[in-house]
Amino acid sequence: MTYARSHVVIGLVCVVALAGCHRANVRANVRANVRVTVADSTASPAALPAATPTPSPFSRIPRDAARFEIEVVDDTTARFKPREARWVKAGMAAYAVDPMNRDALVARLRVVSVWNETAVAVVTSQVTRVTTRHVVLMTAPVVPWWKTRRFWLGTLLGLSVGGTAGIIATP
Repeated sequence: MTYARSHVVIGLVCVVALAGCHRANVRANVRANVRVTVADSTASPAALPAATPTPSPFSRIPRDAARFEIEVVDDTTARFKPREARWVKAGMAAYAVDPMNRDALVARLRVVSVWNETAVAVVTSQVTRVTTRHVVLMTAPVVPWWKTRRFWLGTLLGLSVGGTAGIIATP
């Protein structure tokens, strides 16, 4: 095999590795953003109790949203501990839901500050008063595919396999 052919083989292996990592990341992001059906499609509206509001056919909060217990509630703020969720930052949107009422929306929140493992969120709109019985739901921000560890590990693996194949194929 000539020197030019080994470069072509190395290039093709790198392209395949990059494409595979990108496709896997796109699938993971699509799975994370899938909307979840709230109401059973077979149930008729007449079968629902009169006191329960009719839920929308799709939830705005993905199924894999992180849950945080509300520790302190003031007049317009709620404090919670994100613990190991290091991605919680000021300016992010959050939802307060009632876990006893099938995650019914209680309020929309905006994180104002995160300090000393405590996040403070301001209530931007509410359906009912936020209490400590409710939980905060937040979704992790989507990381671009070129910033993920999987992409760079795939790139290194592709380069090493392609380089090895090129060295072995070189007479």
